[in-house]
Parts: sequence; structure tokens; C-alpha cells
Amino acid sequence: MAFRSSVQESARWLRRLFRNAYFWGGLGGLLLVGVCAYLLLDAFVMPSYTRHGVSVRVPNVERLPYARAESIVAERGLQVLRETGQYNPNVEQGMVVDQNPLPQTGVKPGRRVYLTVNAGTAPVVSVPDLNGISIREAKIRARALGLSVGAVRPDSVPARYPNTITRQAPAPGDSLKQGGTVRLWYSTGLGTDSVRVPNVVGRSVDSARRRLLRHELRSLVVESRPSTAPEMQAAQDSAETRMYVSRQDQAPQTLLRAGEQVRLYATPDSAQVPSPSPPSQDSAAAFD
Repeated sequence: MAFRSSVQESARWLRRLFRNAYFWGGLGGLLLVGVCAYLLLDAFVMPSYTRHGVSVRVPNVERLPYARAESIVAERGLQVLRETGQYNPNVEQGMVVDQNPLPQTGVKPGRRVYLTVNAGTAPVVSVPDLNGISIREAKIRARALGLSVGAVRPDSVPARYPNTITRQAPAPGDSLKQGGTVRLWYSTGLGTDSVRVPNVVGRSVDSARRRLLRHELRSLVVESRPSTAPEMQAAQDSAETRMYVSRQDQAPQTLLRAGEQVRLYATPDSAQVPSPSPPSQDSAAAFD
């Protein structure tokens, strides 16, 4: 009975509330205030915060100097953040090579634009030894190191294996900036003429090789067992050590086809090798 009485009393209270003009007036006032607050927030507050409908086109500043690119981007009300990219041999130092966002992208004012600038410093690589390999393989090895291959010409001095590299510039081991050019010379095969082997014993390896080339002969240097003395070992390890020919596998005056190879046995100790033959004697014998 008490529960039923409470329900009836609540129903009568609600009927009186709904018939009260002040209740409906207050409710209508609250609704009106809420609508006005929403319109004010949407029309004035939110646009000033989110900038709906306001955008800036990102300018295209690629391939421009960084200082100029930074100025152009800043004029659009955008921020600039510089990033250093890898070396690009096709672009000058300090030039913009990439940007993010991309050109003509619509962004909010104040947005960051990342500009990647060419490092401008070419890495230095050691020139590989390309002698004795095919032309195709030589090009592959050079390009794998970021080097370009320039002129490829037949060598004036014959060599045993056709279409293999016999000479290069720069020389193996030289330093060259990435993107630099390597020139190559290749063999066209053995010559048809016969030449006499000159005597190169006692000469420095460099001098012996040049002399053999003048006689249209190639050389292969084999280093003899060095002295075990500590001072001799240190001299051998030095890059400035000069090597001398102690003997050659083809005796002087032997007839060989132009382009054949003479094996040279070398030592760093000039005291262990005989004196070289006089140039006049050797030259005369070479043309007998």
C-alpha cells in the first residue's frame, strides 16, 4: 500500500510540474543558451584554433640553393627544417634535392617543411685493380664503387688474352672521388712479330717493366723470399720500398711473340742482385 501511495504521489507531482509555465520557460531558456553557445564556438572560437578552410600551398623549392628555398618557404608562413642528404653527383653543393610535404600540397600555416640538402662532399674510393679481367667485368666492378668508365681503347702493346684489361688510369689503389672516371685499355691478342727478350736483371721493377713494354713484352712480378732481418722486414712493409729484379724466367735474347709474358723475380735488397746491363749493350742486342 505504501509503495502504491508513493507512485501515485510522484505521478501527481509530475503532472503539476508539466503544467507549470515557469518550468517550460526555464527549459526553453537553457536550450536557447546552449544553441547560442554552440553557434558562437563553431563560428568564432573553433576556426581561430583549427583554421578550417585555411591552407597554404607548399612551394616547389627543389634544385634551389638552401638559403633561397628557406626564404621562399618562410614567405608562405611555413617553418623550415633542414636535413642533410647523401651526396648526389648530379646536384651542386648546398642545393635542395628533396622536400616534404611535396610541392603544391595544401597544409596549415605554420606547418614544418623538411628540406633535404645535398651533402656536397663526394666520398673517396680506392680505385680497384681491373687488370687481367674482361671489359664487361671491369665496367661492372668500377660502377659498383660509384665510378664511371670513360674511354675504352685497344692497347698499343699486344697481350696474350684478347679483350682483357691491360692498363687503366688512375692506377689501382689510387684515390678517386665517387663519380670519377676510369679509363681502360684492353688486349687485342698476341702480336704477329717476334721480339727478343732484353736483360732486365738488376734493374728496379718499374724500370724493368717499362723496358719490357718498349720491347712489346708483358711482365709478371714474383716477390722473392725477403730477408728475416728486422730492418729488412720493416723496409719491405714500407710503401716506399723499391723492388729490384734478381732474375728473369726468359733468358736475354730469347725470341718471343710480341705480347708474351716474362716472369720477374724481385727482392727489396739491391745488394742481392747483380748490376744491370749497360743500356747501350742491351739496346744493341735487342735489335740484332
